[in-house]
Amino acid sequence: MLYRVLFGIPLGLIATRQGTDQITNNQYLSFPQWHKTKAIDQLFLYAVHREQRGDTNIFDAILRLRKREFDDFGSHYLLWRLSVSEVFARASPRAAVLSGRYLCWRQEQSADAQNLISKWLAGISVVPHTEELAESVVDTLLQIAANPHLRPSIPADIWSWLNERPSLSFTCRGRSSAGDSDIVRTVRGLNNVGVLTSYLILVWSGSGSLNSNNFAEIRASFREDFNGVGMGDHRVELIQQLGLCISGESDERSERLDLDLDLDLEDNELQDNEESLQYQRARYIELKRILQQVDQEATKILDRAPAISKCRFYLFDRKKRG
Repeated sequence: MLYRVLFGIPLGLIATRQGTDQITNNQYLSFPQWHKTKAIDQLFLYAVHREQRGDTNIFDAILRLRKREFDDFGSHYLLWRLSVSEVFARASPRAAVLSGRYLCWRQEQSADAQNLISKWLAGISVVPHTEELAESVVDTLLQIAANPHLRPSIPADIWSWLNERPSLSFTCRGRSSAGDSDIVRTVRGLNNVGVLTSYLILVWSGSGSLNSNNFAEIRASFREDFNGVGMGDHRVELIQQLGLCISGESDERSERLDLDLDLDLEDNELQDNEESLQYQRARYIELKRILQQVDQEATKILDRAPAISKCRFYLFDRKKRG
């Protein structure tokens, strides 16, 4: 019989918001201990089993708790040790799509890729479209894309979910792991500048989202993908977002430093964190300069072109925008 009681809290009570609050406030479940607890892994498998049989209360309560702790403490503390394969083998499509963002996709291999992604896609098609679903889908999508074994199995049309642009917190594993240059190349390969714009806006403000490899890829993208005269709207959006990144207003950068202080990091670790943020800011400044230069060049071309040529430019770029 699986965990009728978890730390003295009956399962029936766990399925309520009151029970969720009791777990959160329990002194034995501070965040470094929560993710190490075998009980919660087994409880979650039990909840997945119950959800598949029509009782969603415990499953939904655990996800509420999981999201709250993600927002408070960061995803690296709170991933279940259960594999995606282990959970999805027991999960309904709904449970698969809602829990996918909290599982560790990077350990999965290509042999399981098609089955896992197919189950996840089936869940997307049956769960009502909400902001919460969009957040879960985009977070999971970016995590799947970060696994080179799984990335080739992602259907091209699923990337359009990036255009939902859900609010992804700084602790979101998908956003923080999606800046790899291979992922940038994959999104560029879709030949859809709208999706590419949404992708860049979503991941730019993530921790560690710019490095020497993806910086070069994004710089090339600016000159090759956003240089058309009909790309002005996309360039404006990206320039605005870059301005927010430079000013630190686009995400929880200062909040991250506050969180690090709460976790009692050493002085040298805090200094490394601050230096990393300064490095990111310098990269954002350079990208903004490049994109503004591309925009100026496109504007000059448009200003010099006769009216009929302008129409041709726009028709060509509309195909490119997708």
